[in-house]
Amino acid sequence: MINTRNEIERRLSVLRGLELSGVNHAADMLTLSFGPLRQVINFKGAFKYVGVWALHVQCAWRLEEAGRAVATDDDLRGQDEKAHASTHRLQRVLLANGCATVEAVTADAAGGATLSLSRGFCLTVIPDGNADEEDWRFFASGVNAAHLVIKGGVIAPESFD
Repeated sequence: MINTRNEIERRLSVLRGLELSGVNHAADMLTLSFGPLRQVINFKGAFKYVGVWALHVQCAWRLEEAGRAVATDDDLRGQDEKAHASTHRLQRVLLANGCATVEAVTADAAGGATLSLSRGFCLTVIPDGNADEEDWRFFASGVNAAHLVIKGGVIAPESFD
């Protein structure tokens, strides 16, 4: 039997010491890149930059600075203009004055994870617990390998393919 907390911490441990290199969104999904950026061609044939690792969050999340909420998943919901403005604000906060670095990773048995970042930031990912929906996924960008997928607060079977 897989220990959810241990498996998440083991997989996310590769982020320790890496800089957060990108903050974006796709609809209301938060997308984060970690490690040096490199140029790739997307499925439409356009160039884009990706980090070594990616975290895509579709469930509840909260970014705090020194214990105060800076942003939540609600900031990406609603009008496109609101989501774009929130993403730009997150980019300024986390990337503009020297990229935040991952200092520690913790997880819980409910499929949640917390990334403690430099400069007093902390990102907490909180699965919604809906068994039919993906909460979040973590993967190596541009590498054909299994993604760590959390669905309904548990590690999805495809995470071990």
